[in-house]
Amino acid sequence: MQPDFFRKPCAPFTSDVLRAAGKHAAQERPNEACGLVRDGRYVPCENVASDPETAFEIAPAEMAKAYRAGDLQGVVHSHPGGPWHPSAADMAGQIATGVPWAIVVPGEAGAELACHWGTPRPPMFLQGGVHVSRAFLHGVSDCYTLIKDYYSEVRGIQLDEFPRDWEWWKAPQTGGGLYLDNLESQGFRVVSTSAHDFCQIAQPGDAYLMAIRSKVPNHAGIYLGDGLLLEHMQGNLSHRQPIARLINHITHWLRRD
Repeated sequence: MQPDFFRKPCAPFTSDVLRAAGKHAAQERPNEACGLVRDGRYVPCENVASDPETAFEIAPAEMAKAYRAGDLQGVVHSHPGGPWHPSAADMAGQIATGVPWAIVVPGEAGAELACHWGTPRPPMFLQGGVHVSRAFLHGVSDCYTLIKDYYSEVRGIQLDEFPRDWEWWKAPQTGGGLYLDNLESQGFRVVSTSAHDFCQIAQPGDAYLMAIRSKVPNHAGIYLGDGLLLEHMQGNLSHRQPIARLINHITHWLRRD
């Protein structure tokens, strides 16, 4: 199984759809291009955003037409020059439309698929509990999505998505950041801020937080039991890791009852 599954064509973002979207994106540079996947075909749309070089907007009438027809399958837009991951606005837009989204990064004659999300995700664990490693991509396959996917697959619990920009933890914080501000609403409670003490009562499925060069916790993972953590940090594939290697850096332990 490909660890970078979110960078591979898959329905509704087939090779034909991505080829057509890439051609459109190359033609529209330096503006962001945008289009819809309708009934298996890429339909280019006009970008009506006030600043099309930094954002995109599809006319409401165009979206309404696709919804009325009942054939809307996805949204594609381009990030000329990057980044190769969604912004908070992109993540919020995907949630609002209720269909998968994809980002392409254009070149001279076409574009590369940066990522897609909102599409079916591969399992975290194979039969026998073997973890399927995945590559890191902020907002698509990162430490929070690791927690979301764990709870969906292992516990049958669907956690909410929280749109976020890259390095959100460097922006002025009015609270505890992504994790401390939102996990309580998802049923989690802080059970300890002493990593060593918590080891005495740790349970599989507990989440841990870390603050990495940040004033607020900006990294998280899952305790699997038997002294192992499920970890996914930028630049690495997701993996199991002995708790002893990270315990001195853990700031909070949370549990969902």
